[in-house]
Amino acid sequence: MNSMWMLSVVAAGFVALTCAPTALSDGRRYYAHSAAHDRFGVIAPWYQGANGQVDWRVHVAADTLKRYPWTDHPAPAPHYVFNGHWHIASDGTITIPPLSDWDNGDLGQRAAYILTSLVDYYRYSGDPAALAHVAITADALLKFECTDAQHPWPHFLVSVPIKGEVYGRANEHGLIQLDITAEVGIGLLKAYEVLGEKRWLDAAKRWADAFAAHCRPHPTLSPWSRYANPQDAQWEDLQTGGVVFIIEFLDEVMRCGYRGKGNAVLHARNAGVAYLRNVLLPQWTTDDTWGRNYWDWPDPVQAENVTEFVARYLMTHPREFPRWRQDVRNILTLFLNRTSVAPESGGGVYSGAWAYPESSGCCGRSLWYGPLELAPVYAEYGVRTGDAWATEMARRQMILATYDATPNGVVEDNIDGGVIVAGDWFKIAHPMALKHCLNALAWMPETFGPTGENHIMRASSVVRNVHYGKGRLAYDTFDAPPGCVDVLRLAYRPKRIVADGHELHQASGRGRLGWSVRPLPGGDCIVTVRHDGWRHVVVEGPDPQTEVAAGSRLTYTFEGNQVRVLGTAGPDGGLAQLVLDGAPIRTLADSWCPQQREDQVLAWINGLPEGRHTLEVLPLNKHNPLSQGDRVRVKAFQSFERAVERDWGAGGGPRSPQRVIFGYSRRQDYTDHEGNAWRPATEWIARLGHLADIVRGAWYTHPV
Repeated sequence: MNSMWMLSVVAAGFVALTCAPTALSDGRRYYAHSAAHDRFGVIAPWYQGANGQVDWRVHVAADTLKRYPWTDHPAPAPHYVFNGHWHIASDGTITIPPLSDWDNGDLGQRAAYILTSLVDYYRYSGDPAALAHVAITADALLKFECTDAQHPWPHFLVSVPIKGEVYGRANEHGLIQLDITAEVGIGLLKAYEVLGEKRWLDAAKRWADAFAAHCRPHPTLSPWSRYANPQDAQWEDLQTGGVVFIIEFLDEVMRCGYRGKGNAVLHARNAGVAYLRNVLLPQWTTDDTWGRNYWDWPDPVQAENVTEFVARYLMTHPREFPRWRQDVRNILTLFLNRTSVAPESGGGVYSGAWAYPESSGCCGRSLWYGPLELAPVYAEYGVRTGDAWATEMARRQMILATYDATPNGVVEDNIDGGVIVAGDWFKIAHPMALKHCLNALAWMPETFGPTGENHIMRASSVVRNVHYGKGRLAYDTFDAPPGCVDVLRLAYRPKRIVADGHELHQASGRGRLGWSVRPLPGGDCIVTVRHDGWRHVVVEGPDPQTEVAAGSRLTYTFEGNQVRVLGTAGPDGGLAQLVLDGAPIRTLADSWCPQQREDQVLAWINGLPEGRHTLEVLPLNKHNPLSQGDRVRVKAFQSFERAVERDWGAGGGPRSPQRVIFGYSRRQDYTDHEGNAWRPATEWIARLGHLADIVRGAWYTHPV
């Protein structure tokens, strides 16, 4: 590198940095809670329950989904299936405001969050209510939101239904935005993988055939436009980074065994990968490369959701993207730089944690759901690379982002307190939060996972059925491809793990079938299981939980900080009121599920004060509109008495020098004569203005 060039870009970058005002907070409140700090002055959890702040946020989101008001038109379903607007009072009461055609445009993205988050939630919790809501959402999409057989894209999802009957059929002249349809398709396939409903797979195959039929490979242009019906769109029909949603959808279709006629789906997928690798990645600093996805504006700027999907795709396909380590890091941190430009947002560092908006153009001081989405991606990057910097970035961002909610479901997304986006858009308040909190738990189980509990934290395949029994965790996966690795957090050290009848052995080293264990303080363990080719896994060991068979009187008195109710869910399941220590719990236990499932977690309460508690299960002789009966079948209660002190990772992060070059825009790191790697400088801010392009305005990418 020319030394004159290096000095000039460092100096120019320093001017931009020092001219940017520092992000400030009064230190007393972030979002919905008073701030807490560790001994280093870095953000610390406000929540002190044994389950931890991220698991607590999962409960708030899931409970809000499960207690959501229902409609009976056009089909029985929670209102959120058809209406993305909501209002929640300070006491947690949910009401549903009227919906305009335009405001129904988030239906596709909302459905994608609901489907994918609830499939993950079932794996994590064993709660069959998740599967019930998955089935309702998937069926509604296919019944009300697709084109007809005569359309050029037949039986295809109208992913942005801004025209048509609200709470009814979508009009084909609404926006058929292809990347959003693909994102929904991923969720639809996950629903098929967990519940096995062939009609959902058939629909996804039709969508894949349409993508393949309309694929137009080109050396410099996207194989697909942004819309299937550009004549109905208000803005340019340009597809950029959103192509990653399409290729991930096509990957998932092929995982389900379908490649189209003459491998057309495979060929279309490969065209999309070539565009990402050969066109988009070399243009990684162009503002709209990782944008043009939000449904309600052209979005010609880097956006959080494209950033997430691209980063994850590169990490999971390292052979096709050999520079993924540098590309993922560059794209993730470029987003920090880009979203700092708007003075009205004030994106930057708060108590040591980055907080930033969804883009350089929206949405004011709502600095919450950007980090909520991207912190788990930093966490995944940290696991895959061993990079302590990425892990600490994830930890701090996730702690601050989960300051957002209150126990009754109210979400304050303004970092200064109050509501900006989450008060109107339900998908952002809870389905999105559920998905991303589960992702954070998946990739940081030792830091964020609940203590003294048993969970499948992440799995290489969709978990189709899971039984969380005392001393026996049994689960089935959709498939078990080569490299199939699952990560569990358990309250005990396993004695035996069996997969499809084959006893697995403790294995040392990566790439070997078997299991390994990493003890945590307090008696918990992180267990990693590799089971290529085998789908049924059973983990056994000396579980410290107490499990008591339920009698005719459904009352359980226990010592500890958590309790579960195990039982049967099925098509005739009914509703029950839970009463804890004499106080009714707002969310009812619903035993309805479209499929009969045994030994399921019908209710799950944790984070309680240590001590004696009493739980009552009171069948109400009522059911939701889809159930065929009122049956509440409780089999057992579980509790846990051991008090465990949490370790949430204070004091982590890199200890070695971090070398950066301001204005350096190449994808690969610069290596100096001593072998040190220098990366592009991206973790800095410059308040250039709303929608300003910081690379054009403040990166001096050529010698001066």
